[in-house]
Amino acid sequence: MGGRAGLIIGAPILLLASPLVAPQLLAFPHYAEAGDSQVWSETPIDQAALDRVMARAEMLVSASPIAREHEPRRIFLTDGSWRWLWLANIHRGTFALTRFAGQNLVVNRADLAADRITSNRRVGGSRQLSSVLAHEITHGVLLHHFGAIALFGQPRWKVEGYCDHIAQESALTADDVARLEARGERHPALLYFRGRKRVEAALAANGGSVEALFSQD
Repeated sequence: MGGRAGLIIGAPILLLASPLVAPQLLAFPHYAEAGDSQVWSETPIDQAALDRVMARAEMLVSASPIAREHEPRRIFLTDGSWRWLWLANIHRGTFALTRFAGQNLVVNRADLAADRITSNRRVGGSRQLSSVLAHEITHGVLLHHFGAIALFGQPRWKVEGYCDHIAQESALTADDVARLEARGERHPALLYFRGRKRVEAALAANGGSVEALFSQD
């Protein structure tokens, strides 16, 4: 009886959780491949635009000295509707997120043709899609290189700052930050902007060593 009850309880939980591991189970209607990656999308895919976006993202990632020659990913482009709400859960206000050991990238409101991605934030609510993909791929690069346990102990500003350093942009500009600070306003992207600046200063001081960056307190 206990085993049957556990199965009855566990089956719906497994059904609800399985798309977090394999988002393609949510029946994305469009599929393509570009560079090293597989791409699912809620809207029709412009192959030429996808190729341009992925080429730039992979070029950015390749600048990291700890990146491998090939960094294949499964990428899921959404239009911010129900698939995004299901997969993002409490992170719905973000541009994108990484799932399943860095292999699945889920993206909010992607516009391939414009190479843009948007969130619902009034300030810092738009970035280059290729940069966001580079940022998310770099999360997987760090995870593969340092391991989950070592990376878990790193401060968030350092991890996010390094990913934005590789992406070569942050959601906020220097002018955005100056205005926010002048008004005494908090913004979740401030950690990313300030982290990127701290990371870039540390790399400039240590000769560009990522190992040294992540071994420093």
